[in-house]
Amino acid sequence: MQSQLPATDETRTQVANYDEDQYDYRDFWAGRDYEHWAETRVLRRLFTRTPRAEWLVDLGGGFGRHIPLYQAHAAHVVLVDYSWTNLANAERALMPHGADGSLFLIRGNLYHLPFRDGAFDLGMTTRVIHHLKAIDEALDEMGRTIGSRWLLDVPIKTHLLARARGLAHGRVRVGRDRGPNAIGTADTPFYNFHLGAIRERLRQLGWSSTIFASVNNFRRWERAVPGRLARPLRPVVHGLEMAAQRVGRGWWGPAQFLWLVRTSPLAARVAVPTALPAGPMALLAPRMMCPACHGDLEWSADAARCVACQGTYGRKGAIWDFVVG
Repeated sequence: MQSQLPATDETRTQVANYDEDQYDYRDFWAGRDYEHWAETRVLRRLFTRTPRAEWLVDLGGGFGRHIPLYQAHAAHVVLVDYSWTNLANAERALMPHGADGSLFLIRGNLYHLPFRDGAFDLGMTTRVIHHLKAIDEALDEMGRTIGSRWLLDVPIKTHLLARARGLAHGRVRVGRDRGPNAIGTADTPFYNFHLGAIRERLRQLGWSSTIFASVNNFRRWERAVPGRLARPLRPVVHGLEMAAQRVGRGWWGPAQFLWLVRTSPLAARVAVPTALPAGPMALLAPRMMCPACHGDLEWSADAARCVACQGTYGRKGAIWDFVVG
């Protein structure tokens, strides 16, 4: 039987809508070359020591910033995001010649995913969980779709800069509370977390965790120095980042990358539908289900219909929309 998402207050499980006000997430990454480089270095290190994946899922992957790197390490990559804009940008940039079975674009809600248990042997989640208020439910739902290995980026509230700020304001017990810490604004909240609490929750869900790297340890440096100095200083900062990714695990950088391995690997619960879609989507369809009730799907060229609840999910170009409601 497929595991079911626990009932939660709907306001807790709302996801960030990047399509509001015609926001383009690519703008966020303009001038953030250092941060992209730091994350990419971690991913390359990881892939040198892990076996090639058959099915990799990028949960909350935005416009597909890391997809070319993932495709070099997996036969099939599935990019999941809630934003139409992000997915449309990914389609234009990464699929100029259409779908070929190496990349699939799925619009989905991370609290209600349209995939069967253990559908993917490798999962990647970076720059995502700071949006997730109901973190326990999100970790449960994302994790159930991953059969054995998962890289999870955790924004922590006890990193070096946060502790320094706390001490400067007389707060000597920074980070003792194990619950999420809300930052940002009331309209656009973000969350950072107690790393130990996240690891404990993952342990309860059947994952063994290792702190793989401390990331973006000097993320504000490019804004702190005059532009004319940035270029000559870049190799120095990159070298310091390389060292800090190892020695700063658990305490230095604002992003701590966890490498998760299931204590008991979960085999994919694949079920071949009575009707398959034409083309490459036929490869992914047996790993999918209705995100609303977890029922089986019947497919046509442009839609999937749940045989249990009659929910219908459509396609726009290469993007399949599996957002409930």
